[in-house]
Amino acid sequence: MQLHTRLRRRSGEDGQTIVLAVIAMVALLALAALAIDVGYVYYAHRSLQASADAAALAGAQKLPDAGEAKATAQEFGTSPVGKNQLKNIGSVSETITTKCLTSLPGCDPANAVVAEESAEVPTFFSRVLGITSFAIKARATACSYCGVKPLDLMLVVDRTGSMCQDHYGKSDPACTDLNNEKTALKEFLTLLEPARQRVGLAIFPPAASVANRCSTPTDTNYNSTSSPYVVVPLSNDYATKTGELNSSSQLVSTIDCIKAAGNTSYATAIEKAQAELNLHGRTGVDHVIIFFSDGAANIGPTYYATSSPYRKQPCHQGVSSAGGVKSNGTIIYSIGYDLNAVDGGANTCRYNGASGPLETPSITAYSAIQQIATSSDQFYVEPSSGDLSKVYLAIAADFSRGASGLIGNDTP
Repeated sequence: MQLHTRLRRRSGEDGQTIVLAVIAMVALLALAALAIDVGYVYYAHRSLQASADAAALAGAQKLPDAGEAKATAQEFGTSPVGKNQLKNIGSVSETITTKCLTSLPGCDPANAVVAEESAEVPTFFSRVLGITSFAIKARATACSYCGVKPLDLMLVVDRTGSMCQDHYGKSDPACTDLNNEKTALKEFLTLLEPARQRVGLAIFPPAASVANRCSTPTDTNYNSTSSPYVVVPLSNDYATKTGELNSSSQLVSTIDCIKAAGNTSYATAIEKAQAELNLHGRTGVDHVIIFFSDGAANIGPTYYATSSPYRKQPCHQGVSSAGGVKSNGTIIYSIGYDLNAVDGGANTCRYNGASGPLETPSITAYSAIQQIATSSDQFYVEPSSGDLSKVYLAIAADFSRGASGLIGNDTP
């Protein structure tokens, strides 16, 4: 009697165990199914994000043309005409827009592309739990003028006497033009990336020596082959990071201390800047010169014969020397500053000084400085003695033209 009772109890317990095991197995299978679908959704989201990244980056390459940027972004996105069609994700909705990021240069009228993509990813196993799909979204913002290109750059700076004269050729003890240039140069340096972009400085008139680069120059400095034009070699210690200048660096401290005096000679300064690029420039990196002057060349080194174009055609020789530099692959940007000054000589190319004979054939400073540039797009003219910063900002933006980079979506 007792034996039968025990057997019946065991039989009942076995039935309960089977039921519990089935329930546990169903739960495990449900969890496994959910894990598989969640894993697939994660993969799908990664794919969708990669597509949005590609669309934004490709579109940003075409800025500032907003129409072309949007069309290119769509080509690389998941739209019906896109190259990155994603299979097994379902229907993808895509929105491409352009925007202006005030924290970056080049907003004319837009400097960023935003790609937003969303989809409903169908499930495989989770349907048994009533879950038929998962909603996923991806967003990417890419800017143009923000991809940092490595480069070696020489600044060639006019520090002649006219940089301490006003628009009418009268003495300006405050040296307003020179200080405008110094301010613009330092603001320009804050836009560069010291880890990848190295900068050096050449000046004219040259210094008596590198140690005396802060002394007031004289025209006699032009007449010695040992007078250095390059007073700061290529270096990257001008900033601790982008936007934070190192005031104790040789480059920044030299910009701060240079003084203005003397006449103008372009050619050798350009040649010496190129020599520094040849000597210390990196291979596989763009070599760039930014040439700045506020007037016509009017003198040449006396170690050349009096018939030499360096002395009789200083503006033409500047153009010729720049031509040799450009044929070497170096890109030259040129800036003409206050060329319409009412001093009678700022835009007139002469030799043997500012009141000497006219160059033959005749040429203006405007024409010479324009021809020094690699192209007309790389020639800038600031007609008044105002703020030069916008010119250097445009050049900094041009360095990164066509170079895009992904940035945080919430960047202002």
